[in-house]
Amino acid sequence: MSSQATCAACGRTILDGERVHSYVSAEGGHEVCALCVGRATELGWLPADEEGAEERLRAEAAPRTGFFARLFARPARGDGSPEAPTAAESPADLPPPEAVQAPPPDPAGRGMRPRRLPPDLPPANRFERAIARFNAGEAGRTVVGLSRTLGAPSVSVGDSAGAADEVRVTVAWELTWYQWGVDLGDELRPVYELAKGFEVGEIDAAARQWNASAHDGRIMMVAPPRREAAEGRPVHH
Repeated sequence: MSSQATCAACGRTILDGERVHSYVSAEGGHEVCALCVGRATELGWLPADEEGAEERLRAEAAPRTGFFARLFARPARGDGSPEAPTAAESPADLPPPEAVQAPPPDPAGRGMRPRRLPPDLPPANRFERAIARFNAGEAGRTVVGLSRTLGAPSVSVGDSAGAADEVRVTVAWELTWYQWGVDLGDELRPVYELAKGFEVGEIDAAARQWNASAHDGRIMMVAPPRREAAEGRPVHH
């Protein structure tokens, strides 16, 4: 061997008469010194005289198929080509990505549980039941907290348009107002916010019929003074 030959692993010049070992990899053949045999193995090189070395290298160099590609791979036909998709497996029949990744429905959403109360309760009973649920929940605590700062609000309790089982509760101060919905068709559904704003004039006329009051922040079906309620203005108690 020429004195100019070098070890493919460490780069050291191989001396005349020094024993070398031949290895192969995907890049080709390599000559390494006796001290670098272990390093050649770590690099994944195979002994050149090993049976089937070239076949193993070709298999390792071939692109690997991912899990989903293998899962949905179609069996080959007699000529080696993959079978064509059937009509039932055409892309048009597969669900869109957004359908697969859609979040689960809200368990507290409307219609997610069976009805618990009859829809034909008398108005007085319906409103009283809605107020009791309102005062016991987070919305009631919000009214109590705001009342300590802003004073007693004006309150309207009535049916919500477009929802036969929904009672609308409107609570208004001079600087802000809120509307909540109480679903009498599902007594497990929490009270939910419908709208809010800053000007009382933003509230529709039907919701400005102040037919309830708030004492210490707790709503009661007690009508405010007749004149101010008729004018639709916030009532100070």
